[in-house]
Parts: sequence; structure tokens; C-alpha cells
Amino acid sequence: MARAPERPPLTASGAAGAPGLEPARPVTQRGRDTQDRLVAAATEVFAQKRYDEARITEITARAGVATGSFYTYYPSKEALFRVVAQGALEEMFRAPRTDPDNHDGNPVRDIAYASREYFLACRRHRRIAQSIELVRAGDDQIRRNRRDTLLRSAKRIERWIRRLQQTGICDSRIDPWYTALALQAMNVNIAYDQLVHRDDFEKIDALVDAVTPIWARAVGLEAWL
Repeated sequence: MARAPERPPLTASGAAGAPGLEPARPVTQRGRDTQDRLVAAATEVFAQKRYDEARITEITARAGVATGSFYTYYPSKEALFRVVAQGALEEMFRAPRTDPDNHDGNPVRDIAYASREYFLACRRHRRIAQSIELVRAGDDQIRRNRRDTLLRSAKRIERWIRRLQQTGICDSRIDPWYTALALQAMNVNIAYDQLVHRDDFEKIDALVDAVTPIWARAVGLEAWL
């Protein structure tokens, strides 16, 4: 459920008048620097506390910004969290996928590397991911952003499967899109269950060892195992 802002939003200096609408990027360099400090401070706070536990006063104190000035840049804590959440989602999406030490070009090694980097990103942003799960049911923008990130990831996997099919490696009879959705769902669900929602983390190497052969066999890369 969406939370109410900690105080009513002000309408000074370009702050959006309607709750949930982010203000435009400040025109002056000083304004942009202040906004950047707020985002950086909020990222640190939300990395330590869930959304419902974090306070605007903590963010402004860490950013060195007067609490009253916060509403010049963001209409609410929700608006600022949307920026932080999108940053975390993008980092998960852009986790490296190619092992720089894979000199033999073993595709299964790249699968393992990509899964490990994704799991590490999920663990690194676990508090923010928890907050995304907490608020997305009542926040359409966060829900859409989360869904968009998952779809972009699935489409990337789909393109990879189609390339393997074109080279004759992957069975042409499998559906690239639904196979991509299934493989992605496996990694996402394992990451969230074992790394995001648990304080006693599972060992990432064990998770990588579990998912890698499943990916490899699903797309015809058994010979590389």
C-alpha cells in the first residue's frame, strides 16, 4: 500500500504539485548538485533500511540539505524512492554477462558468470529490493518499472536463444520467448528467496552451480558442461 508523504509537498521551485510526479531536473548547477546529493544519500539510507523505516530527515541530514528544502526537489519520499528503485533495477539489469577471463569462449562459463553477477547485484541491493516488493502493489510507477526491467531482461534472453537456434545449437522446436521467461523466473525467484528476503544468505557459488546446468541443458549446451 502506498505511504502518505511525511509532510504535505510544497510547490516551490518547480516541485510537482500532484503527489507521485517527479519535478523536472533543476536548471542551475547548484540545484542539480543538491538533487544528486539527495539521490546519493537516499540510496545509502534505503540500502540500510526498508522504505517504511526510512525517514526524510535521515536523508536530508546525510545529504547536508535542510529538510524544508527537500520539497523543492521531490514532492514526497515516494517520489525520491522511485528514483533510487529505478537505479537499483538498472544495476541488476546491467550486471555483466560475459566472463572477461573466458578465453576459450565457453558459453556455459558465461552463463555461470552472468548468474553470479546478477545474484551479487541482488544481494548488494537487497534492502532496496525488499522495499520495491513492499510498495509496488500500491505504486503503479514502481510496479511498471519493475515489470519493464524484467521484460527487457527476458527479451535479451530470447534474442540469445534465437541466435543459438540459428546456429543449430539450440533445438528449434522450443519457444524462445517462453523459455526465456522460465529461465529468467528461475534466477529471479532464487535470488529473491535466497538472497533478498533472507538475513542468512545462501552461498552464491552454490546457487550458480544449481542454475547453470539447467540453463545449459535448456538451450542445447550440454557438451560445454
